[in-house]
Amino acid sequence: MNVRAVRACGIELPTIDRRVVASECDSAVLSGKGGVCRNHHKGQQHAEQRELNAHRRVIADAAKQYPTRIIPFGSVDLDAPDVVRQVQELHALGYRGLGELEFVKRAYTDSSYMPVYELANQYGWVVLFHTGIVLRAKFDEAEDVASYRMRAFHLEEIARRFPKITALGAHCGNPEYEWAAEVTRWNPNVFFDLSGTTLTKMRDRLGDFKKIFWWSGEEWDSKSPENNPSAFVKLVFGSDTPVNGIEGVLRQYRTLFEACSVPESAQNLILGGTLANLLNLLE
Repeated sequence: MNVRAVRACGIELPTIDRRVVASECDSAVLSGKGGVCRNHHKGQQHAEQRELNAHRRVIADAAKQYPTRIIPFGSVDLDAPDVVRQVQELHALGYRGLGELEFVKRAYTDSSYMPVYELANQYGWVVLFHTGIVLRAKFDEAEDVASYRMRAFHLEEIARRFPKITALGAHCGNPEYEWAAEVTRWNPNVFFDLSGTTLTKMRDRLGDFKKIFWWSGEEWDSKSPENNPSAFVKLVFGSDTPVNGIEGVLRQYRTLFEACSVPESAQNLILGGTLANLLNLLE
C-alpha cells in the first residue's frame, strides 16, 4: 500500500480530490491551510476565518467520500489564541492528525504548546512537524520566524512526554540529519521523511545516509515497524509537493534505496506500509 504525505500547495481542493482519487497512490495524507487569520482588520479576520472553516469542511467531506484514499490532517498555528478550540473542532470533523506545524514563535517544546499535544495524545493522532531550515516567503518585511525553534531534537521530548502521539518530522531536520536519525532510533513513535531539498542536494552522495541510519542489523532495544532490522524503516515517504509532483519525489526515494541497498521489505514500509498501519488503513 502506498500512503503518501501531500500538501495542498495552492491547488483548489476539488482539484486535489480528483487528482488523489485518480492517482496511483492508494491513500494520501492531505494537509491544508494554516489555522490563523493574520489580517488585523476585524471584518477581514472574520472573513478569513469563514474561508478557513469552509476549507476544512471541504477536506473533511472529501475524506468521508473517499475514506481510504484521503486522510485529513489539520494545519493549525500553534500560537493562535484559540488553537485548542481549533484542534477540538478538527477532531469533531473527523480529522486524523495535525500538520504540517511550522512557523512557530517558540520552540516546539514550549509549555504554551502542551495543551495541543495533550489533545493529540488523547486522540492518538499522528502529528507532522516541520523540522530544520524553513523558507522565507517575504524578503522585505520583518518576521518572527527562526529555524532553531523547529530543530529535529525537539521531537524527542514530545515523543517521550506524549507516548500516544506519533511524531513525523518533515525534511529529516535538514541539515541536521544525524540528530533526526538518533532521535528516531530511540523513540518508536518518531519518524521522519526526506521531502524538500535533501534528496536533490545529496544526489551525488546519497550513500552517506548509510552512515546516518547506521544501525541496520544491530541488536537494539527499541521497536521498529514489523521488527524490520533496517534502520531505514524509521523513514516514511513525504512529497511536500502538489499531487502532480509526487512521482518525481518517488523516483528520488528509489534512487536513495539503490544507493543505500535498502531491502525491499523496508522499502515497502517506507512507501506506505508504516503509515497505513499507524492510520489503521490495513485490512
